[in-house]
Amino acid sequence: MLRRDVQFVALAIAGLFLSLVALQLLTAPLRSQEAAGTLVPGTVTNQPPSSTVMELPASVTGWYRNPDGSCVQCSIGMVGCHNNLPAWSTVLWDTDYGRAQRGGSGPNRVASYARARRMRIYNVTGEPTFAWMAWAAKTNRFAAIGAGGSHFQTLYGRSPAADRWFVCNNNSTGRVDEYTPEAFRRLHLASGPWIVIPDEPASAPPPRIVAWWQ
Repeated sequence: MLRRDVQFVALAIAGLFLSLVALQLLTAPLRSQEAAGTLVPGTVTNQPPSSTVMELPASVTGWYRNPDGSCVQCSIGMVGCHNNLPAWSTVLWDTDYGRAQRGGSGPNRVASYARARRMRIYNVTGEPTFAWMAWAAKTNRFAAIGAGGSHFQTLYGRSPAADRWFVCNNNSTGRVDEYTPEAFRRLHLASGPWIVIPDEPASAPPPRIVAWWQ
């Protein structure tokens, strides 16, 4: 009896090992899209023109954690908060700017509620999204972007000098993910090229102390 028990345990361990190996092989393509690193929201140094990033702390990005598949609206809300656009930043809730928008969205639905809420938007689809995202980061507007399979996230920053893109995922708002250009391109195309950018004046850059007395 003891011998059979030992054999059973050995077979179970071998089966578990083979399952882990298979899992590693199956998830290898997914890991190729993973971030090169992670940062805490609000701690990334904003140094235009070498880099531009949002400066929303985790306490604010947390407002836009995805509760119910509303990833497009969560991303749009975060962009609105950065740009001081209340019609954008309150899109998840009933306010004077309009009714709460929840659940999945596509370009047509976003265009519809943007008109109702008087949100001026660039609603961009197709290959031009990459040039538009670079422009959105350079001008300090940023964007809600397709990122990951059937998912939207927030373009949080870009560093041309370091050749990195920064993205805040509304499923993990306590961190900012850093991507190489290749990984960022895969991330964006996994969802399909679609982005939403404010057609509004860019947010004012953060104040900087100037040693005028020197």
